[in-house]
Amino acid sequence: MKIKVLYLSLWLFLAFPIEGYPQKVSLSLTAAIDSALQNNLGLQSAFQKVEAAKAMVPMGFNLDKTQVFYRHDQNDIAENGFSNKVFGINQGLQFPTVYGKQRRVLEDMTLVEQQQYLLTQNQVIKEVSQTYYTILYLQKLEYNYRFLDSLYQQFSNAADRRYDVGETNYLEKLTARSKMRELAVRLAQTTESKNQALVRLEQLIQVGSVFEVPDQPLDLLLISEWSEDSHPGIGFYKQSVQWKTDNVTLEKQRLLPDIYGEFFRGTNTGPNARVYPGIQVGVAIPLWFGAQKAKINSSKYELMQTSLAAENYTFQLDNRRRQLEIELQKYQEAISFYTEEGKQLSRQLITQGNQAFKGGEIDFFQYVLLIENSRNIEVDYLINLQGYNMTVLEINYLINP
Repeated sequence: MKIKVLYLSLWLFLAFPIEGYPQKVSLSLTAAIDSALQNNLGLQSAFQKVEAAKAMVPMGFNLDKTQVFYRHDQNDIAENGFSNKVFGINQGLQFPTVYGKQRRVLEDMTLVEQQQYLLTQNQVIKEVSQTYYTILYLQKLEYNYRFLDSLYQQFSNAADRRYDVGETNYLEKLTARSKMRELAVRLAQTTESKNQALVRLEQLIQVGSVFEVPDQPLDLLLISEWSEDSHPGIGFYKQSVQWKTDNVTLEKQRLLPDIYGEFFRGTNTGPNARVYPGIQVGVAIPLWFGAQKAKINSSKYELMQTSLAAENYTFQLDNRRRQLEIELQKYQEAISFYTEEGKQLSRQLITQGNQAFKGGEIDFFQYVLLIENSRNIEVDYLINLQGYNMTVLEINYLINP
């Protein structure tokens, strides 16, 4: 009976081997970016800062607490000879224009946080794109190194057999083994780099499931044009300057007099008691301006500092873009060589090498060198293509000059 149960369990396991195992999701670049925008906790944290700033805007109209009071003064004698008991309320408020400017400053802070969020979003999109294309690059590099690794394993085995029968010397055997080990190390390093990039992508998109990046063509990326009006970094500094400007105006308006009003009613419990209403209004005029003038001067310096930082950011951003465009030309030259000559040369090396080896014109060692040279042309192209695409993404999402 136990044997039948064991047999049945084994049959179920073999019949449904994937049950309980997570299935890998094929992830496109668009899906990766969308997932990062929805799930990235750092981006969500930046968004909450925007919401917190929005929630602060109504505080622009922040009246002081209303005072309710009771006063009994023995000197306050009514007509019936009894002292009055007075109940009343008073309210103080700043000069009315201050509240409008306070709200404007808080709205400026919200816009600054929104621009900061766009900067963070831009950075996340750039990192996701760079990581995704790095994985594609490493997958193709891994394919080339795996091919060469297999080829040199065959070469090493052939060299060992030839050495055993005395058809070659020990130097060729050592050369074959060293090349095999070299390619094995390159392959292992490339695989580890690819796995590391996959972990980095998971860290960015936080998709919560197992995914894979499907093999696909690795093409040249295009440069996206952006203007100063649409750049989040420049927008951040422009809005920061506006914030500091409004803050200077606000600090100046705090020198305006405060206004207060008081309403009260007095009466007593004696015979023929009457109700005595009253009202009192006034202004609070600052007699000592030193502290507020210090705040005004400080806010002016902050405005000047922010304005200079904005100018420097714009200058450095343009300069950095020009540097990256020059760097792009370096990769473009290598890519153009591959497109115009290298790709055809690589194919010819393989074709001619196969014909020469089959015809006995070259030995296996020479054949392997030809194949390696062909693959090295492909590898060099991939390396320059990766550098080109990373530079294009840096230009398209340029934030930090």
